[in-house]
Amino acid sequence: MTSSGAAPAPPRPRVVGVKRLADYLKRKIESDANLRIVSVRGEISNLRLQQRGSCNFDLKESDALLCCFAWADDAGRFPVLRNGTAVVATGSLSTYPGRSTYQLIVRAVAPEGVGDVHALFEERKKRLGAEGLFAAERKRPLPRYPFRVALVSSRATNGALDFTTILRERAPHVTVVWCETPVQGPNAPAEIVAALARASRADVDLIVVTRGGGSFEDLFTFSDENVVRAVARAGHPVVSAIGHTADQQLCDYAADRHFETPTAAAKAIGRDSADLRSLLADRLTRARTCAELRMERLRGRLTTTLVRSKLTEPRHFLVPLTQRVDDAEGALQTRATHGLRRREGSVRAASRRLDMHDPSRRLSERGRRLQSVTFRLAAAMESRDARLQRRTRDGDDRLQRAVPAVFERAARQLELARARLGSSDPEAILQRGYAIVTAGNAILRDPAAVAPGERVEARLARGTLVARVESNEDADQRLG
Repeated sequence: MTSSGAAPAPPRPRVVGVKRLADYLKRKIESDANLRIVSVRGEISNLRLQQRGSCNFDLKESDALLCCFAWADDAGRFPVLRNGTAVVATGSLSTYPGRSTYQLIVRAVAPEGVGDVHALFEERKKRLGAEGLFAAERKRPLPRYPFRVALVSSRATNGALDFTTILRERAPHVTVVWCETPVQGPNAPAEIVAALARASRADVDLIVVTRGGGSFEDLFTFSDENVVRAVARAGHPVVSAIGHTADQQLCDYAADRHFETPTAAAKAIGRDSADLRSLLADRLTRARTCAELRMERLRGRLTTTLVRSKLTEPRHFLVPLTQRVDDAEGALQTRATHGLRRREGSVRAASRRLDMHDPSRRLSERGRRLQSVTFRLAAAMESRDARLQRRTRDGDDRLQRAVPAVFERAARQLELARARLGSSDPEAILQRGYAIVTAGNAILRDPAAVAPGERVEARLARGTLVARVESNEDADQRLG
């Protein structure tokens, strides 16, 4: 300890670069004899085969995960690897500094069987399939032109973002009704079942269940038995677009239609509005053409009847027929006109709905809103700058007033500490006539500590006396 009683300052830590630390950890792990050759048992997950022939995968056991990597030469000798397969991987442990992770460099793989997750998947698939939940005859056809779609997903997933973006671009007339739910985690299955129930009660034409990509375990939520049964009993046709992978979940089998990606589902559901307008115009043209052809055929039949008739007065015979033809022609024209008007009204209504979703109108409105927000933001920034400047000036004033007072208090405390130290200074005590007596290197406090005839030293205020002990009587003996 120092003379002031404070503890010594701890040593400053050594500063190293990130790369140097990463290289140090890599050398420590690779030099450990227990980690040079190790065999690890686990279930394959998130298998990724690279174009160069190398492969990456994870080994899972309970809630533990180990990243694995194999070079192309070693991976070529492995058995066929699949997600969910239980294997024993042999190799050496190393680190990957680019991601600050440790990994197993695999040299050999020996299969052990099917993993727990995939075994559960196959058991559920077989049992629910036997109940008829995946049967083709129970699947409902999708509406050709849906106008309201219930989306069962989380707004935070890339799958939902891809779906809504593509649908908005291709078919802005389609309204998306959000039935938001978590798509991953222990409570996700119950939340998805509740969201499907809300979607079944909604006034929609179609239900879409989707989420972004992930590992087989992440997507396994959509193989939960309650989720599969909720998809099968939904009140509207269900489209399933789970992940960005070819591995299907059980709700894909129970849905009325399955798409491999959310983007593919959006393209199939939201037909291009231009195509819809073209189809409506084509149907109107065909209706007019059919009406004209039918009238021509009726006129031809009338002419043929008149020519072939052998009645002396064919007009008496043809008058009722002519009237019937006239009535039929008038009724046909009326029906055709009414039908065309109804279809034209439907086209105009569809056009109005499409115009309401015109991107230029939305962009103009958002531009006005952005300009208003910009003005408010500029005014708020000016007000905030003014407040900050006032606070800065006030702080400067308070600081200028406080500094002299702080220095004055510090000077008083320094004088007080100096006085206290002076009263405890051994030199000051010696100045008052006292002495410090030592024998060897020890300060004497008890006369019994030295024997008569021993040499002692007495330190005075100015110099030191050397003496020999004549007697060593203590205070108690003198009093006696």
